[in-house]
Amino acid sequence: MPAEFFKVIARFENAEGRPFFGSEYTVALLDKDRLLDDKLGSASLSEDGVAEFLFSASQILSIDSIGERKPDLYFLITEHGNEVFRSEIFPEVDFDAPDPVTGRQDNVTMEFGPFRVTG
Repeated sequence: MPAEFFKVIARFENAEGRPFFGSEYTVALLDKDRLLDDKLGSASLSEDGVAEFLFSASQILSIDSIGERKPDLYFLITEHGNEVFRSEIFPEVDFDAPDPVTGRQDNVTMEFGPFRVTG
């Protein structure tokens, strides 16, 4: 049975390889679509440079992605509304894929990064 909720964890580090964080930064998780990207959530960064997102399967559906279950994810960091980092796009992230050993669906949590944020 397909999951209805998914969790994404992303790790960010600065140019020196230490955790990237600060109250002035906001991280958004987006799903790249043909017409308009879906914003799946926004989060602040922990002192460990981690942002966590929880979103529902219905949030990845839109007029230009009807029936989508494999979002094309990317991360965007802003500082007071100005973009300071944009990750690469991770195409067709499959939260429904069964574990090759157990056959159970256990990919409802995905981790990405660490991403190096410079500048």
